[in-house]
Amino acid sequence: MTTTHATPLSAEDLEVVHLIHSALRRDTERLADFAQKWRTADPGTHDALLLGWHGFSTELHTHHSVEDVYVWPFMRPRLAHDAGAMEVLDAMEAEHSVIDPALAEIEAALDDRETATERLGGLLDGLVTSLGAHLAHEERDAFPLIEQSITKEEWHDISMRAFAQLDKREVSEMLPYLFEGAPKDRVAVVLKSLPVPVRVLNRFWWTPRYARERRWA
Repeated sequence: MTTTHATPLSAEDLEVVHLIHSALRRDTERLADFAQKWRTADPGTHDALLLGWHGFSTELHTHHSVEDVYVWPFMRPRLAHDAGAMEVLDAMEAEHSVIDPALAEIEAALDDRETATERLGGLLDGLVTSLGAHLAHEERDAFPLIEQSITKEEWHDISMRAFAQLDKREVSEMLPYLFEGAPKDRVAVVLKSLPVPVRVLNRFWWTPRYARERRWA
């Protein structure tokens, strides 16, 4: 049950987080042969791999930052009486503290042309494993706590405050990234929560530009 008499969260309210997780999983599949392609690719493919990686790593970092700054701190006072819930939130932050440095280590490896294919592949495999486990853990244990401790109105406020911290470039890259390959009905749920000008820009400028860019292969 929620801690106030306001409207409880619905599945639609959390659709944006589900889309984020789906997009991240989509790209972890693309990392399977990234290291081998990275060392053997022609310049055009090399640039496409780098563009794909940077999109993935940027959105993952943004997702974790939003949770660490806006979501988990909001939930803690509401759930302070529940030791199990506190353990889950502690685990979410601990898992972020492992994944985020892994991203930085891979970035450094990509910047170093002497990095061996095997080492880069090992770093990527480790990231894929830890991220997959984290996403599953969050969906299994943290999502129910979000629904329990945050109302629909509060979730909207948190979402808008987090959204307001993004600049236009970040928003223009984030939305097409999230929507790539997603079912239209799920995309529609998220779009209807956004301001009309953002929806227009995404439809006529941001998504077409994203579709024209070569990434991953």
